[in-house]
Amino acid sequence: MRADPDRARRPSTPRITTTTLASLVLALGATLSAQTLPSPAPPGPPLLLDPADETVSEPAPARPADDDEPWSLAREAGLPSWLDLSFEHRARYEWLDREFRVGNLRGKNFFFALRTLVKAEARQGPWRLGAELADSRVYDDPDNGFIATSIVNTVEPLQAYAGYVFEDVGREGAEVDLRVGRQTMDVGSRRLVARNRFRNTINGFTGVNAVWTGDGEDRLQAFAVVPQARKPSTFGDLHDNQRELDDELERTRFFGVHGTTAVGERSTAEGYVFALDERDSGSVTTRDRDIWTVGGRVLTPPKAGETSFEWESAVQFGESRSGAAATNTTDLTHRAHFHHLSFGYRFEDETKSHLELLFDYASGDEDPTDSTNGRFDTLFGARRWEFGPTGLFGVFARSNLVSPGVRYTCRPDERTQVMVAARQGWLAEKKDAWTTSGLVDPAGDSGRDVGQLAEIRVRHDVAPGNWRLEWGYARFFAGSFVRNAPNNTGQDDADYVYAATTWRF
Repeated sequence: MRADPDRARRPSTPRITTTTLASLVLALGATLSAQTLPSPAPPGPPLLLDPADETVSEPAPARPADDDEPWSLAREAGLPSWLDLSFEHRARYEWLDREFRVGNLRGKNFFFALRTLVKAEARQGPWRLGAELADSRVYDDPDNGFIATSIVNTVEPLQAYAGYVFEDVGREGAEVDLRVGRQTMDVGSRRLVARNRFRNTINGFTGVNAVWTGDGEDRLQAFAVVPQARKPSTFGDLHDNQRELDDELERTRFFGVHGTTAVGERSTAEGYVFALDERDSGSVTTRDRDIWTVGGRVLTPPKAGETSFEWESAVQFGESRSGAAATNTTDLTHRAHFHHLSFGYRFEDETKSHLELLFDYASGDEDPTDSTNGRFDTLFGARRWEFGPTGLFGVFARSNLVSPGVRYTCRPDERTQVMVAARQGWLAEKKDAWTTSGLVDPAGDSGRDVGQLAEIRVRHDVAPGNWRLEWGYARFFAGSFVRNAPNNTGQDDADYVYAATTWRF
């Protein structure tokens, strides 16, 4: 990725315009306007604010018996049937014995992270009106430790939306759930667009999101949104849990279409197109990404006595810059790709044990001195379930990475789940950076071996649906690249431990 003074903005990749964004919404509106408005529907089930980040390979969490339903705040408060209210609070202590990021001189790092979510939704027939308040903060963090907007975002109106459910759209029984306003989204596998589960803060968007649901697995989602920039962003303000309302990135547009359909008895196939057009907005500088992501996924979920399978691939093209500095004005040709492959088997035993082999490849930038950026961009995706705990840890990400791995899950009893996993990490391109740490060797003389990750996680539902305990330990075994990189500041093996408790009502 070289700054090329002879290159102005290239016209080779079409700019994502307001007309392009509007066409998606107009096409959807034309379909919906032809539908007959439905009669009022009865209120739905109680809201589930933030379900645990289960993967398709993990056995389903414990469910309470019909005569032992979770305690419900809305039910106990005697709220009317058209109004739902939910509350979630998570407290988590994290400890890292050696900082692996460049620029952080503290050997040990730790903090006590709290996340509180309060959500209300009013329903009247097909109409929906919802709001969610999120408060993410930390205590007991050192004055020179690691902290970021992925950890702290206090007293923020995360969601504020109006919605309408259209019935019998396209076929009998199919419906479209349309939402307009501030909202969170999960799309497909969640690798590229996700509502964060483990991370202390949550991705937010403002715009239009429509989900069509047909029979079985048929599903189509279309959205046109503006990402939210979490504030504040300075170390001092984050360390002090200062409050500042997030801003919409007014000069950034993100839109996409994602479809799912059944293939055979157990499998589904997905296809998607995402487009991101990003510009500096106010005090927020960006990498001016103007990139398209086109991909697909095939999934066969686990079943007792049978194999499971998942394959997802995506390609990216367009333009981006090598950094977000305001002085960086050179556009690079963006050409990148990502692939995930997994095979598993669920045993026919009482513990519902499942063994899975994993492989991930995310391209890196082959030559930092040329006019092409080959590093895959994970957009707004999540990664905890595949690459270990994030928060204070998070050693691997879907950029410049080749990573085989193995994962085993089981449920010793109906309320307890155990997961053990291990992964190897290599750089896809040895001249590009280990993106989560900042270590880099532009000459490529330090090799590709980043290291190995091993982790164990235990979850126990004390009161299913209301109270969960979770413990985790991860060990990073540093490879030769980490020890030999020229900007190494003492990075080596690292141990990470966390303990969390979550209440939902």
